[in-house]
Amino acid sequence: MNQLTKAYLCLLLGVFCIAWSAIFVKVAHAPALTSGFYRYFFCFVGLLPIWFIKGVKVPSTKTLSWIGLGGLLFVLDMSFWNISILKTSASVSTLLANNASVFVGLGAMFFFKQSLSRRYWFGLGVSLLGIFIVAGKDLAQNQSVGIGHLMAITAAVFYAGYMLVTQKVRGGIDTVNFMAWSLIPCLILSWGICWFGDWQLLHFDTQTWWAFVGMGVICHLIGWLSINYALGHIPAAVVSPTLLLQPVLTAIISYFLLDEVLRTEQIVGGLIVMLGIYLVNKRS
Repeated sequence: MNQLTKAYLCLLLGVFCIAWSAIFVKVAHAPALTSGFYRYFFCFVGLLPIWFIKGVKVPSTKTLSWIGLGGLLFVLDMSFWNISILKTSASVSTLLANNASVFVGLGAMFFFKQSLSRRYWFGLGVSLLGIFIVAGKDLAQNQSVGIGHLMAITAAVFYAGYMLVTQKVRGGIDTVNFMAWSLIPCLILSWGICWFGDWQLLHFDTQTWWAFVGMGVICHLIGWLSINYALGHIPAAVVSPTLLLQPVLTAIISYFLLDEVLRTEQIVGGLIVMLGIYLVNKRS
């Protein structure tokens, strides 16, 4: 098997793994914020031997500060997204949270002074139209579900911030070290949120513990290590649109395991959202 074929298989494996994220949160009988903590915890436990084999490298103080900020943004992203999953369907929540790449462009324009092409603005408009079609009815008629939609969109904004921070520091640190160091502030911050909020951290049933392990090992560790490996061999312009398979796979899994059915306008709006994200990420 040549390296390029291996990279494409890793990319598909990674997308399949992260598509289970919302499913595990749904089936865990635990508070959403607790699910976030154990996602980082079990990922870190699984990453430790890989980190030591790869070689622990201590970044500069400045890089560690940026990683800490990234950790905060990622915890906020996961917190809002996990809560949204419990308030709305796994498929819709995943779809709306995937708009992060759309918001990355706006962040790059405001903070890094990067110019944006007309294709980006057109893609942004298409994506926002799709969001309105997917979430508009629920926002108007069902307050609880509507809040879930808004939380998923807010999660996308925080994840966009995380990606911008990652872009700033990734040039000076390898993937495994970046992932390991960034998990440390995630663990501390998420545990602090659970402790101060008095969220349950122990005494769960077996299904919930397996869901926690699945979030950490399958979705976070295997999923993102596979995608990061693929990014080293496949252009980002190919990887980014491929990640749009995540909400599609989540919707299919949700249909069979959670009996979730999307309304017609949500399917149409979802396709429009994915078209917008694709246009934003498309390179000439």
